[in-house]
Amino acid sequence: MLNEALRLVRVYHDMSKAELARALGLSRSFVTELEGGHKKVTIETLEKYSKYFEIPISSIMLFAERTEDSDFSDRTRVFVAAKALKMLEWISTISKKECDPEL
Repeated sequence: MLNEALRLVRVYHDMSKAELARALGLSRSFVTELEGGHKKVTIETLEKYSKYFEIPISSIMLFAERTEDSDFSDRTRVFVAAKALKMLEWISTISKKECDPEL
């Protein structure tokens, strides 16, 4: 489910596959295959997503684990995923402000 989590991160940030591929130094076809579950997610790929989106790798992995539950409908998973990512983004902002009060 890491593949789906990475897709949801991209969708949440309203990025096309081509935009994300350029930002991460990957090919668009690789991103397509990755999100489609045809490529395995490597630690290097997780690190790229983590750094670019400023989300800890552990959060991406936890998020992926939580979306595996087949009892949720796809719509519910996407809704919950979007809310979780928003919260992670907010927490990241708070942490930055604590480190630099001028923000």
